[in-house]
Amino acid sequence: ARISVAIDDCQFHQCVKLTKFDTEHAISFIPPDGEYELMRYRTTKDIQLPFRVIPLVRETSRNKMEVKVVVKSNFKPSLLAQKIEVRIPTPPNTSGVQLICMKGKAKYKAGENAIVWKIKRMGGLKESQISAEIDILSTGNSEKKKWNRPPVSMNFEVPFAPSGLKVRYLKVFEPKLNYSDHDVIKWVRYIGRSGLYETRC
Repeated sequence: ARISVAIDDCQFHQCVKLTKFDTEHAISFIPPDGEYELMRYRTTKDIQLPFRVIPLVRETSRNKMEVKVVVKSNFKPSLLAQKIEVRIPTPPNTSGVQLICMKGKAKYKAGENAIVWKIKRMGGLKESQISAEIDILSTGNSEKKKWNRPPVSMNFEVPFAPSGLKVRYLKVFEPKLNYSDHDVIKWVRYIGRSGLYETRC
């Protein structure tokens, strides 16, 4: 059975014949030269979130804080996510950070008030975590208490469309040059890139 995807709104490149899309739900177009964006769409229902981010924060004393962030991948084990970056905010009066991560590399960036954790690749249905012990300077006021923790943010690429949208077939017609559909090598590659992907502590 075919699974439909509910699209809230979509915009097409000017080369698309809109009448054919309205009647047949097929995108027919004459491609312009170079790279271009054929369609932009938005969907908010039944989205498969590629990752679950679980942050845990514990203040062990006035001058110490422990942070643990667990990242769980939520897609097929045969697929690989790439270019994964997790940004964990730290208080402005942080004096030092000790880091332990299971996978990838992590670095405290004082100028950005953040711990940046990078993982090159991560398979589906996997889990990884990072632990940080944060030393906080005593400021003599309530600055630490006033600090509202910004969300943990994440960037990544996955080889599928989290919306579930798929290209079922691709046909090429070129009457002037006498190309048939069999003369053209066709392929479709799916890349899902994170937009605003945040989790509150």
